[in-house]
Amino acid sequence: MATDHSNDSAASNQVGEQMDAQGLHPDAPRMGSPIKWMALAMFTFAALTTMTLWGKEKISIKATVVIPELNESGLRGRQVFAASCQECHGVDGAGGTRTGPPLIHPMYRQNLFPDHVFNKVIRDGKREKNWRFGPMEPVKNLTDQQIIDVMAFVRAAQVASGIN
Repeated sequence: MATDHSNDSAASNQVGEQMDAQGLHPDAPRMGSPIKWMALAMFTFAALTTMTLWGKEKISIKATVVIPELNESGLRGRQVFAASCQECHGVDGAGGTRTGPPLIHPMYRQNLFPDHVFNKVIRDGKREKNWRFGPMEPVKNLTDQQIIDVMAFVRAAQVASGIN
């Protein structure tokens, strides 16, 4: 027994309701593509995850530091480092804080971060660039000799820790 839908359509049109090309009322719920819903769900999940972790991105990075036998300059530099740098860069430059990166790290090896740049960063500070620890403020209370000593200590610790 075949059903004649042409009469149904005519009856609907008589009541003043329009049907779309699929024979559905314009207000009828439609089954959307599941791919669109999955994409929307994945986008929402990614956005919520990013927003949740955004402020927590300042992770603590800690290096393993080997302290070699230091010369006089390195010994003085270690003392100055403990007093002026350790709060942000961690004990002996190992990191582990949320306020500064470890200096015993390949990014700060001498061929990438030469001593003249190291000196300038200590003197003038540095905007946030490679890490998300915020900008480094200038260290104003150090003499030229103290800066040389700190660099001697950090470079000796880098080499002893396998960073050349």
